This record gives sequence, structure tokens and C-alpha cells, in this order.
Amino acid sequence: MASSMLIAAQKNQPNLRVKNRQQATQMVKSQYGGKVLSVQSTKVNGNPGYRAKLLSADGVVFYVSIDAVSGQMSRR
Repeated sequence: MASSMLIAAQKNQPNLRVKNRQQATQMVKSQYGGKVLSVQSTKVNGNPGYRAKLLSADGVVFYVSIDAVSGQMSRR
């Protein structure tokens, strides 16, 4: 359901900086390293976006939110 919501948002906002899950995955991998466990479509600050779950090299699980409109990432 969230992915269909994101597809509808993409049609309404063609200027998204992050266009798909694969792009979001590459962004968090290059910024934070570690292993990407999952990436889900979600809302971030009221915009379409993604939530990535990562495993750091020292075994810590953490989350990163990616705003698809601005391309900004924040670790939580």
C-alpha cells in the first residue's frame, strides 16, 4: 500500500530527488556504510520518502529516514 502511495506521489511531484528504493538504498549505503537490511516507502516530514534499516560494522542496528523530495537523510 505504501509503495502505491509513493507512486501516486511521484506522479504528482515529478521533481523528486530520490525516485525509487534502489536509489535510496545506494544513498544510505554510501553515506553510512554497513549492511542495508530493508528499505520501505513511507512519509518523511509530510513528503514521500523511505525508511532504511541498517546494520553497522560493529553490529548495531539503526534506521535512516530519506526525504524523497529534498534528498535529505537523517539517522535515528
